[in-house]
Amino acid sequence: MNAIFQPFPMLEKHRAQAWLHRPAFRRPRHFHAEPELNVVLRGRAQMGVGRMSFEMGPGEVLFLRPGQDHVLEEASPDLELVVLGLEPELAERCFGDRSGAASQPFSLGDVDLDALREELLSLDRQSSVETHERIVTKFFTTCAPRLGTGRPIVRRAFAAMSRDPTLLVDQLAESVRVDARDLGRYFHRDLGLRLVEFRARLRLMRFIKQVDRGDNLTQAALSVFGSYSQCHRTFGRYLGVSPSEYFSGTRAALDSRLAQESHASTALDARLAQESHAATDIV
Repeated sequence: MNAIFQPFPMLEKHRAQAWLHRPAFRRPRHFHAEPELNVVLRGRAQMGVGRMSFEMGPGEVLFLRPGQDHVLEEASPDLELVVLGLEPELAERCFGDRSGAASQPFSLGDVDLDALREELLSLDRQSSVETHERIVTKFFTTCAPRLGTGRPIVRRAFAAMSRDPTLLVDQLAESVRVDARDLGRYFHRDLGLRLVEFRARLRLMRFIKQVDRGDNLTQAALSVFGSYSQCHRTFGRYLGVSPSEYFSGTRAALDSRLAQESHASTALDARLAQESHAATDIV
């Protein structure tokens, strides 16, 4: 079960984004640094998260944390699935310390699903940056108290690794006062992936962030991975290229493809809207 690193697709200048799923732009199993919410409005979806799989129906939401791999495994023909993402800094304002640690779908309960559908689908059409951010952050904040809390030990370990992904597993286990093997087992049960795998992904994302902030490749590799060779192996596993290849061309090509898919999605909305108006005029 391989997963690749693919940033959450956001339009230019956006810190929050919502997309209506379309089969034409179905993505492979992937992970990214941005927290994500998947909400089913109509139909059924089978979502794979790490080594777990969940069936979701109307009014159910799945929260995905930075570094968690996920994929849409199956979809009913009438599926309406809205995917929402936030930049990590903005997500912290929505969640605080309430992000929990368990991964499982939850119900929106008494939320007016028709009103929510109208509001979220409005974002799939052209809308302002401010409107996107207001509606997406409001939905994240609404969902925060409903997230699965999971085991306290896993929550503490998750928070510690998010702050410092350079921690060794033994150091992490000692910090939460539990045996390293038990911590790994609990982590796998709650989040669906191995602890060492999750830590490697956090390191990869931290490395990219440090290079973006101005560190050269060697500085960032030594700071985050401890050696350039370890950094090179991690890049090969999750991106299929070396760090230098990623920053010299592969990343730009990936970002360009995701941007083209986003603009194609927006163009599709415009065409569908025109067809809808034309049909109304004919009637």
